[in-house]
Amino acid sequence: MNIPLHKWLKANGRRQAMPGDKWYLDFAANLLPAIRRCPLFKNSGNEAQEQATLALTLYFQDAISQNGGWNTFTRLYRERYGNILPFYHTGENYVADEINPEDVSLVLWTQLARPAQKHPEDYTLCTPEDEQLAALCGVAYDLMDVAFEEAPVIETPSAPWMRGTKELHTLPTPPPDILPTPGMNENARRCLEASGGHPLLYFTDYDALMHFFAQTLGWEGRNILPDLAKEKEFVLFANTKGILLAHDVAACFRDSHNPMFDEARATTEGYRLFCQPGLCPFDLLRFGMQAGFLADARFPFHHGKTILQDNWDFVARYYLGEYYEGD
Repeated sequence: MNIPLHKWLKANGRRQAMPGDKWYLDFAANLLPAIRRCPLFKNSGNEAQEQATLALTLYFQDAISQNGGWNTFTRLYRERYGNILPFYHTGENYVADEINPEDVSLVLWTQLARPAQKHPEDYTLCTPEDEQLAALCGVAYDLMDVAFEEAPVIETPSAPWMRGTKELHTLPTPPPDILPTPGMNENARRCLEASGGHPLLYFTDYDALMHFFAQTLGWEGRNILPDLAKEKEFVLFANTKGILLAHDVAACFRDSHNPMFDEARATTEGYRLFCQPGLCPFDLLRFGMQAGFLADARFPFHHGKTILQDNWDFVARYYLGEYYEGD
């Protein structure tokens, strides 16, 4: 079953058909069986298979036409990071105005690595070095290479379709200052005084946190943050913006001030801070990376540490969405 025209037009972000649309739909029809045979997509359902096919066909169209959503993504990525692509090394054989295996691999990765939708924990991981992904990339690239010279130029650019593009629009913002300054938030100032100037404070459980709030911040009374009563392993970040609080993450921070650091858990659980919306405030995540406190975090696959540590800001943008607040 071929992909219908209306889905192709919707993926392009336009209503009017163009003369070259039939050609690209025919190309998609040749590509779709390879997507369906791939073990990574075999059991994912027709919609996911069609979406992957549309994404690859859109990439091919944009690479031929030198416009559209793919060009928007790569332009924004270069502006943010100074590199061409995340994850993949683009050597001397990479040509920006042609098709490239690295591009095809990244497009496929975005179809397999999915940010959370309904629940914070329902995100999906995928290694960009997956062997089956590489094999499918080879098939798709070969189909594009054979058809490259006859592929038509579409003058009307496609709308931003590449997953992660919206997040790349977020402009960098400076990190909050961690030194006491005139007019600083009073709660943050008291926290820094209590810690001897260290911006992170750690609390084993809710009772310890409430004791600190009462004794140091003067927060008297009951029902302070009652939703956190059953939580533990708190990290408090004091800075010029105020104080930020995260729970169930202290084990991941390799900080000499942190009695709860657990190397084994930091290694196996640390990646969650970059992928699970709402788990760790971004300013705390960024400070942890800049201070070297999250150096143990890694994805649970081969080369997972290098992949995460070298691309952590893009990973956070991609997975955290609106919870990402710029750098």
